[in-house]
Amino acid sequence: MGRDRALTGAAGEHYIAFRLAAMGYAVGLTTRGTRAVDMVVANPNNGKSITIDTKTMQKAFQRSGTDCWWKWRMGIKAYEKPIHEDYFYALVDLKGDPTRTPDVFVVPSKELEHLLEPHPEGVDPASGKLTDVWCVIYNKDASTYRDKWDAIREALA
Repeated sequence: MGRDRALTGAAGEHYIAFRLAAMGYAVGLTTRGTRAVDMVVANPNNGKSITIDTKTMQKAFQRSGTDCWWKWRMGIKAYEKPIHEDYFYALVDLKGDPTRTPDVFVVPSKELEHLLEPHPEGVDPASGKLTDVWCVIYNKDASTYRDKWDAIREALA
């Protein structure tokens, strides 16, 4: 049975909300279809807030020979999304197994652009215009973003 993309996305959003609530933050999930923001997170002690856009894949991790990387489909609108100190991406890899703890990569919006790569079929053959992009985090850069909840803690301090 194929997995529903909406349910995969919801699983990632709820996992991020769970982790942040467990850290003591107030988390509000936005309504379905809200552009660019999946949740608003606030520090109840000082009122500071941030917004998060989550991207979730059942299996983001890939390997070829000795190289490995994680990738999430972002869509061409990734280039149009806000860049703010209080706007983050939470990239979730569910690892294709609900019994395993997901990998989470926390990426500040100002750092996203250098992680974007064109999708191999994401160029319109007629116009040559880019139509689709992925966020790719290579193994050499994984420690910069994997489980970097401190970036969110600092923004909410």
